[in-house]
Amino acid sequence: MKLGLFGYGNIGRGVYKVAQNLDISYDCVIKKVFDLPIKKAELGDKLVTNIDDIIEDPEIGAVVEVLGGHDLPYEVITKCLKKGKSVVTANKEVVSMHLEEFINLAHLNNCSFCFEASAGGGIPVLRPLIDNIKVNEVNDIYGILNGTTNYILTKMDEDNLGFDEALKLAQQNGFAEANPTADLEGLDIVRKINIISSIAFKGNIKNDDIYHFGVSHINKEILDHIKELGYALKFVASSKRDGDNVLIRVEPTMVKPNHPFATIKDEFNAIMFNGSTNGDLLFYGKGAGPLPTATAIISDVVSILENRSYIHFKNERNLVVNKGMKNPYRYYIVDKAGNGVFKNNVNDSELQASYFYARVLD
Repeated sequence: MKLGLFGYGNIGRGVYKVAQNLDISYDCVIKKVFDLPIKKAELGDKLVTNIDDIIEDPEIGAVVEVLGGHDLPYEVITKCLKKGKSVVTANKEVVSMHLEEFINLAHLNNCSFCFEASAGGGIPVLRPLIDNIKVNEVNDIYGILNGTTNYILTKMDEDNLGFDEALKLAQQNGFAEANPTADLEGLDIVRKINIISSIAFKGNIKNDDIYHFGVSHINKEILDHIKELGYALKFVASSKRDGDNVLIRVEPTMVKPNHPFATIKDEFNAIMFNGSTNGDLLFYGKGAGPLPTATAIISDVVSILENRSYIHFKNERNLVVNKGMKNPYRYYIVDKAGNGVFKNNVNDSELQASYFYARVLD
């Protein structure tokens, strides 16, 4: 099968490299790559600068989209699916906003829409989840879902770096973008927990309804204070369901040393599900970096080649997010005078008005 590749940045280069190493029996070749004219020196005749050069090519049966952003990827994905071309993407922004639409388009046009890399980076979590919920009801989801912020918090804690120093190191190592706002404020995690929760709870969720509070205000003094209390600080997404109501939160979170998340360091991520029949399941792996993400993408391509890429998104309802459930978590709140207290039944306005706060998972 001949592939089209949209985007030749860090992830796109990783996809190109991993695809070249596929077993020859798959007979899979990247025929064309869409990007800017400046990539001509690297790509030669494979470079195209018009998306229709790939979309209208009858020899290309599947495409990989790693452009980033929303508008152009949305156009590319919808046009390709309508042409009957299977699509693989790592684009968490566009998937979190249009998952049901893309799945329905794929079914209507007898092709596949695969998005494993959009939620866990290099961690294969979505397909096991899709298979698992056929026989199991998911109750709770917890996740460290952003390699950039986990890397920063680890370097601050273990290497005694300031926040700006740790961020710069993350950027130098390819774990953080030049503009890291989406990572630091939790928007990246919002999109990922949306995708995971939508599948697990079988309904539609809007990104704007998900509560998030970032970590850009964290400093070494705060981390040292948390350590003195006997905890480690992580940036954690959680999702709980009660009927049609879902409580989803993305916020700084304190965990005890014996908690599974305490040992998740650097660019690694972890996702934990609690199910009605099989209890806790924990998935662990690299959540950032070109090659781990590219590996997940090409794994989706292989699933298409092996005719096992069908995904049924069982949308039963539009879920009510953060409106019909009481927040069950305990928090550690530090006021502007430096006084800290553990507290239950806290409203969000009180949390956001504090000098620092963190949810507590014992």
